[in-house]
Amino acid sequence: MHTNARDRSGSWQQRWADPALTVLAIELAVAIFILAPLGVLAPRSGPVLPLLLIAFVATPVLFAAVLVASTNGAAMAAVFVAIALIVTGMVFGLQRPSVLVTYLHTIGALIMGCALIWVVARAVFAPGRVTYHRLVGTLLLYLIIGTTFAGLYGTLGLLVHHAFRGMPPREDGPAVIAHALYFSFVTLTTAGYGDVVPTHPLTRGLSNLEAVIGQLFPATLIARMVTLELAGRYRGEGSDDAAAASGRRP
Repeated sequence: MHTNARDRSGSWQQRWADPALTVLAIELAVAIFILAPLGVLAPRSGPVLPLLLIAFVATPVLFAAVLVASTNGAAMAAVFVAIALIVTGMVFGLQRPSVLVTYLHTIGALIMGCALIWVVARAVFAPGRVTYHRLVGTLLLYLIIGTTFAGLYGTLGLLVHHAFRGMPPREDGPAVIAHALYFSFVTLTTAGYGDVVPTHPLTRGLSNLEAVIGQLFPATLIARMVTLELAGRYRGEGSDDAAAASGRRP
């Protein structure tokens, strides 16, 4: 009975693992490019907009993150810890924004990002044919790297005075999160507009690291995808040849 239950659980995880990559990629893109900018306006527009954003964007992102991490126990535990921090921050944020709320969001994003990077990277770069969901998973991995560094920048911006120039006040949590995401992706893509600038040695070092990752990621990704596709085709041709040879046997 226990074996059958484990088999059903494993088949459920395998069935939803790849589609969850696509769902999380779409939801995370919406959260980064729509939720974060609107979050700056939300505290000034009453409770309606924050509740709508939580219901239609934040909640699906967290649910998809659980599905993606469901194949790894440690990653799933880390995701639940991150969800607890983020949800607590949402609840307190609806009552009164504070620096504590920003801490909860940035630390939660950092923990979840580290857990999902491990799970998604294993799913994307694992042996096997290159599928649509795997290609979407590469986009998801890129977005997660950016949000994880954003969590680092946001946390350091709160802990270290004068870590950045051009950041909003620490008390304006939604603006801090939006600026951290903005600076992270500007750095990851090496756009470097210069409106937000790291001024502390630690944040400068992290910015350099993220810029290097942003440069190496596409080259490494393309090389790995080509290798996987060629290996998959080689195995497929080998199995076809073996089947044809067995069919010619008397």
